Amino acid sequence: MNRYVLSLWKKLTLSLCTGMIFHGMCFAQNNTDTATQMFDTALNNNGFAMYNLSFPKFNPDSGVLVSVKISTSVSANYGFTLTNVNSSAATYQLSIGQEDQISGSYGVPYMNLTPQNVGTYNLTPGQSQVTPPFVFLSNHVSSDSITNNVTPFMGNGSVHINYMSFTYTNLIAYNNASYYYGNTVNTSAVFSIQYLFKRNPGTLAANLTRWSARLSAPLTVQLDWSAVNETAVREYDIQRSSDGRNFTTIATLPATTNGAIANGGAADYSYIDHLPDGTIGNLYYRLQMHDQGKTSYSQVRELNIAASEQGLHIYPNPATDYINIATGGANSDWQVDIISASGALVQRGSFLQASTLHVPFSTRLAAGTYFLRLTDLHGQTTRTLSFVVRGGN
Repeated sequence: MNRYVLSLWKKLTLSLCTGMIFHGMCFAQNNTDTATQMFDTALNNNGFAMYNLSFPKFNPDSGVLVSVKISTSVSANYGFTLTNVNSSAATYQLSIGQEDQISGSYGVPYMNLTPQNVGTYNLTPGQSQVTPPFVFLSNHVSSDSITNNVTPFMGNGSVHINYMSFTYTNLIAYNNASYYYGNTVNTSAVFSIQYLFKRNPGTLAANLTRWSARLSAPLTVQLDWSAVNETAVREYDIQRSSDGRNFTTIATLPATTNGAIANGGAADYSYIDHLPDGTIGNLYYRLQMHDQGKTSYSQVRELNIAASEQGLHIYPNPATDYINIATGGANSDWQVDIISASGALVQRGSFLQASTLHVPFSTRLAAGTYFLRLTDLHGQTTRTLSFVVRGGN
């Protein structure tokens, strides 16, 4: 018995959708300690579509992110016409299915297949089977839960998720019979991302007037804050985390009430955190304050420590209106290109006989990830690193 299979990957109709933004948000409290935050967007296609979706990241100030649930709820209608164009009677078997693929920078891609047998048709020469659109799927949910690698979902800006929705057809023609086949597909989906988190212990400190963390030099984090109306016995625990969930105290500073008096009631503090060689990725900082048995917290500040390439470093990172580049070598002539995440050239500049480059942004850059392309104009070598621009304070 010969069989002809209509390929799963023959796209019935192709549409490409990028830059989709969430349409809705909801917030629910499960109990006094845990809560959920959800964003969703409605999608439509005619059988096949690829989406580049953007959702807000989870703000660590809200609490400790426990897990992330990514899901799509799919409904689909399917109709078809099958005609025997053979010179003799023939038998055909039809099945259809839905394939959902979800992927991103957060880890292992997720895929779910939902097949369904439609029927077997014995058709005489020229006979047609015409089936009007019927409900193939109704709010069918495919979901992926992430618990081990939630760091990419935390911080400012957006998290990007790739989603492919494909309604496929399998048609088997027995004895290699010929046929004509046409179909109509209408697929809709609600794609959502849900954050499950524990609320921050204690309370947020109300008397902090300034609190910042920035990369002041390669592997050197400058922490600055100011406070008013602090008690003489207050202590500041400076805490660092690599995942935004588990914080470790790296230093403790006592309150300087004399400084508060000299500055009209405001005390200023600074601390430099020297990071170990090889530190890369996201870091999170917060202040834990102790006042006569009461504990309060600052908001969480996020930094991205980019991997160095042959001594190349970018700082501050995140940046606001400029970056510095430590090339890690002797003076030379350089071309500096800043490229957006979409691949567009944002700005270009040249620097002569320098090893450390100060690069002001020629325009106000939107918050997000950018790429630095550094070209040595003598050696014609090019190196690339990424950095983050944060939104205005």
